[in-house]
Amino acid sequence: MKETADFRNLLAYFETGQPHQQLGIFLHDPEKYEIQTRGGTCCLYLPPTRNYYAEDTWEFSFYNEAMARRPTLLVELEYWDEGFGVIAVQRLAKAVFQPEFVQPIQNVSYTRLDSRQFRRAAFQFDQGLKESETEGVAHFRLTGIQYLRSVRVYESAPTEYWETLGRGIPETTQPVKHLNRQMEVVCSLPGASVGTAEDDMERGKALLREFLPFAKALGFTAIESYVRWNYVEPQMGTFDWSRYDGIVAELQRYNMKWFPLLIVGSAYTLPDWFAASSENIGFRCLEHGLENPIQSIWSPYHKKHVTRFLRAFGSHYEPMGCLQGVRLGPSGNYGESQYPAGGNWGFHGQPMHIHIGMWCGDPYAEEDFRRFLRERYGSVEHLNAAWQCHYKSFDEVRPILPDHCLSKRQRVDLYTWYTDSMSAWCEWWAIEARRAMPHTPIYQSAGGWGAAEIGTDYSAQTKSMLKINGGIRLTNELDSFHQCFYATRLAATAARLYKVPLGFEPAMGHTARGVAGRLFNCITNNGDHFFTYHANVFHQQAAIENWLKHYPFFDDRTEPLVEVAVYYPQTNNFLSHDTFRFLNAWGFNPFAREIRNCVEIDYLDDRLIQEGFLSRYKVLVFAWGDFVERDTLEEIDRWLRHGGVIIFPYFLNMQLATVEDDTTIFRRWNQGDVGDGRFYRYVGDDEPPSCYARYVRDVLLSLRELSEVTHVALEIQRAAQDVFVSTRKDGSFWILNFGDEERLLVHPRVETTRLAPYTFTRVNLR
Repeated sequence: MKETADFRNLLAYFETGQPHQQLGIFLHDPEKYEIQTRGGTCCLYLPPTRNYYAEDTWEFSFYNEAMARRPTLLVELEYWDEGFGVIAVQRLAKAVFQPEFVQPIQNVSYTRLDSRQFRRAAFQFDQGLKESETEGVAHFRLTGIQYLRSVRVYESAPTEYWETLGRGIPETTQPVKHLNRQMEVVCSLPGASVGTAEDDMERGKALLREFLPFAKALGFTAIESYVRWNYVEPQMGTFDWSRYDGIVAELQRYNMKWFPLLIVGSAYTLPDWFAASSENIGFRCLEHGLENPIQSIWSPYHKKHVTRFLRAFGSHYEPMGCLQGVRLGPSGNYGESQYPAGGNWGFHGQPMHIHIGMWCGDPYAEEDFRRFLRERYGSVEHLNAAWQCHYKSFDEVRPILPDHCLSKRQRVDLYTWYTDSMSAWCEWWAIEARRAMPHTPIYQSAGGWGAAEIGTDYSAQTKSMLKINGGIRLTNELDSFHQCFYATRLAATAARLYKVPLGFEPAMGHTARGVAGRLFNCITNNGDHFFTYHANVFHQQAAIENWLKHYPFFDDRTEPLVEVAVYYPQTNNFLSHDTFRFLNAWGFNPFAREIRNCVEIDYLDDRLIQEGFLSRYKVLVFAWGDFVERDTLEEIDRWLRHGGVIIFPYFLNMQLATVEDDTTIFRRWNQGDVGDGRFYRYVGDDEPPSCYARYVRDVLLSLRELSEVTHVALEIQRAAQDVFVSTRKDGSFWILNFGDEERLLVHPRVETTRLAPYTFTRVNLR
């Protein structure tokens, strides 16, 4: 490799040899490394430790601390490019109490692309050490490196140096794994996401040139960007697409597609001219009477701007053939199909009033609520009878806080209108998007975890996409497989039942564990679309390896065999905060989680049951809640009397009642009046939830109605902790080991299987 010190002052260097050659810097803990030969040259190799929460790190220090204090330094690495990864260098800025490291202001050629050649990467810093007492703390550290030949430290480098290294980034990478079955595999990228800050266009292009070959090599087919209203319509009626045209041009260089998120009403996307106008109508909360700049879905003004934006976008980009699909951002803090709940991406980055709550205090919301009640009850007398109230006219009625409602029916009506309003708004958005883009795949964005105040009705939003032949993308997965399951299962169930394309997205960052759990969740649900934030995979060696190991399983997606359903207690969700609002506290999720530890399950809410989908299942398990709408309860009763099986919990001897407190049907079940069906009532401790789950498992194992493959799955999960089994209609299984220990699965009816931690595979019946 050509020497590079001919135009700069060399301040320090470290070069691998026998012994190592060094000037001014030294490597901490050299015994951790092995000397290996690559390309006929000695390299240091760092064996991976497979840490799921931190990357393996090289640490270097200067002999002279004065060098560490220099404000300007350029660190150049020479490395053997084998395997895939993202190289990062951080420089120590403060060492007292808690060490603080800073990021480079410029870097280049830092994505490892398995080119099997020596390459150089450079990292420029403009901040040095400010504190003393650095004994034992590295002055700079490297991650993402496997094979290191040398480290050289200079003060700076001219422009042509950066350009030379940039031209050396390989552009001709191909996917390491090829899929035979079409799959939308999408990721974010630096320089393309366009989140909350104005981006430097040239820097953005440089980032794409680093990461696009990397994304393509890992099998990603498209890149997501946030397309913001304020970025494209700086003046009313004048659209400027140049920011995104640059992204599209870079994608086309690598034969990749674009999958943008279209956001019009969220606070951080509002143009100045609109924000200053009288048409700017934000949500207003009932809790405090304060406004949020996210646009009210009841505003009479906002629709026309959404339509203009979607039509302008569609007419510009759909003919270009650059879109793999689009994702809709109808509301929410970031662009989700929900009310304000979390995050704080305010107008021009300003803090805003935002929380989980009831965002229906503006006058247009109040009028729509009265419209809803007039249509439902016809007269104020009927309303008063149902609500146990004394209104003189509908004009007196307005939304109030749920805890202030005088009757269960009043509270259920309030939440029904609240969630239905969001569902209708999202459906309208989808229809407008389809008119603007008749030939483009379209996905709705459904997030949250089911809390009524968030307003996401998963089955309704999924069903609404049938009207436009669109899909649903769940934006709420995390590192925990349990949470990936219970946060997404209702929408995933609805998507499979309605035959709507299904996609998955993480709510935030996750580790290599989350890679395995998320892929398992997508593949076992026969998903059509998978999205990840690039940092969740690209910046962690164990995550990249887990990704490449399981990526080929996308070809083997198929419908799961699910014979057991769990009732999703939407009515109780409306009546009590403890059902879903407190995500990590008492409620539905802990019981559903423990039942999933025993057997594969689907979720059925009132809509799915009333539309006849309960007939596809053999067992219905109640996990939480004691109230249900009458027509749902009657449909369950009909199914039970035709041979269904119900398992019901104890919970202080609770009974299942209608909203009007009628327990007649439940008392018949409890007395054995079930027709051709069977009713099992658990009597025992409520805590821990695993007590009830064990009872459910024992009942299921006794049922001859269940298939052999379901019985085998029950037995496997009973025998192995942290193992999850998904049954397939062809009689085989997907088996996930979501634990830290290797598992050897031995069962007389399946192939013996050894599973490493956080991996999964397909297993056949013997």
